[in-house]
Amino acid sequence: MKTAAKFLLKATICVAASALLLGNNTVQAETLKIGYIGPMTGGGAPWGISGAEGIRFAADDINAKDGLKVGDKTYQVDVIAYDDKYSAAEAVSAYNRLVFQDGVKYLVCLTGTATLALKDHFETDKILTFTASYGDKQFDAQTKYLFRSYAPPRLYIKPVVAWMKNNLKGQNVVILNPNDEVGWDQESTAKEGFASGGYKLLAAERYERSVKDFQPLLTRILAMKPDLIDLGAGAPATSGIIVRQARELGYDRLFVKTGGAALAEILAAAGPQGAEGTVNLLWADSTNSEFLRLAEKFKKSKGQSPNEMMAVTYDGARIMIDAIAKAGTTDPEKVLGSFGKVFPYTTLEGDKVSLAGLESNGLPREVNSVSVIGAIKDGKIVLVGKVQ
Repeated sequence: MKTAAKFLLKATICVAASALLLGNNTVQAETLKIGYIGPMTGGGAPWGISGAEGIRFAADDINAKDGLKVGDKTYQVDVIAYDDKYSAAEAVSAYNRLVFQDGVKYLVCLTGTATLALKDHFETDKILTFTASYGDKQFDAQTKYLFRSYAPPRLYIKPVVAWMKNNLKGQNVVILNPNDEVGWDQESTAKEGFASGGYKLLAAERYERSVKDFQPLLTRILAMKPDLIDLGAGAPATSGIIVRQARELGYDRLFVKTGGAALAEILAAAGPQGAEGTVNLLWADSTNSEFLRLAEKFKKSKGQSPNEMMAVTYDGARIMIDAIAKAGTTDPEKVLGSFGKVFPYTTLEGDKVSLAGLESNGLPREVNSVSVIGAIKDGKIVLVGKVQ
């Protein structure tokens, strides 16, 4: 009897222990999905790949601290990224997969091409979205679910041009942009910016994004004898091709780029001598310790250095995540009401930023970010200025 009793006691303890372990295993964190749409192949790939990793690194930082606490629940943040190939049609296809198959309610949509194609869908489907797009046509009086994670040219162009006027030689400028909505907006704003700085605009030229041979266009531009050529909203790889081909045609003056970080790609395409002196508005300080922390992760994953876009999407994702935590719910409509509680927000690099700029539905739509001015000197990218 004693033996049977001991056996029964051991069995009871084992069952209880197993039940306890089983119970612990079934209490798992729920998943909060953040979708991403960006160009991860083609000319915009440096932006698109770095943008996707920026969101993943934001998720990693949250998950490493036991996840996201929302009310009485804990979530692991999961990122689902799709390549839109810088195409509106591909962006719509990616959006439909994210929203209707993957169940995403929060989204980072990188480019103006994709954002314009999807702006009405964000409102209809109530998908809270951050975009890095520069254009203002993505926003109107009815915009509710869309925010911009970085200051657009309308806010930064005049301070940047003022810096150029004080630090660069020459006054005759040609503006060069892609022939699409993004390029048209950049062109219009750049015209105003350069005029405010006292520059003489010789021409505003456009090209199709599919073009690889720029020699005919550049031959016409170089005949105007510009002191500066603004590469505008051109994709990183495309900007590098333009610089290289212009140098091959004998252009020996300055390039500037007022729309989108591309110094690393220009340096790679044109070489140290060809890229020397190029000035570019950057999205981040690549020497910052926190940026370097993420850059090291990026190098281990991708085998190369990231574009500064990584910092923009990292901050955009963190702002959304912080707003969800403060709202105490994952309902996008209720999360909108908590955005004001997130600001002033401390960026990855330690800058304090506010939510400002365009307004609709009674709420500002743009992060008033700090803009870093970089240049290529002696074959290296160096920081030469900072404006806000």
